[in-house]
Amino acid sequence: MPEEELIKRTIELPFGVASLRSDDVLTFKPIDSKTISVAELQQMLDAFCEITDGERKKYLSDNREYEFFGFAERKFIGNHLHEFALAAAIIENNPVIRFIGHTINSFFTPKVPMQMFKSEEEALEWLKSGDFQ
Repeated sequence: MPEEELIKRTIELPFGVASLRSDDVLTFKPIDSKTISVAELQQMLDAFCEITDGERKKYLSDNREYEFFGFAERKFIGNHLHEFALAAAIIENNPVIRFIGHTINSFFTPKVPMQMFKSEEEALEWLKSGDFQ
């Protein structure tokens, strides 16, 4: 199935694109961003709540382009992930983002499961499996 057939709704932000797929997976893909601010995370949270009509969904974030998240950003993610996500699958490809993901899980423990993956296929398989519940 072509990818465009999977998309139910999309919200474009200046720094990325949020999409709700027909399989009820909420996705985020950054655009030309190496890092993200708390203000941008708040915009994402607002967009995610709008696109899902306030319902929590399985969440897939493609973080392969990111190089850094600050302390405040990590804390924000840990404190707010549960507001839109049932579980979060993070695609990463560098040790810094992997470390940041572990930091969020260890020090700012989200109220929902968050796991990191090397590929979109692995991430979607985990989300669809429901093994996080």
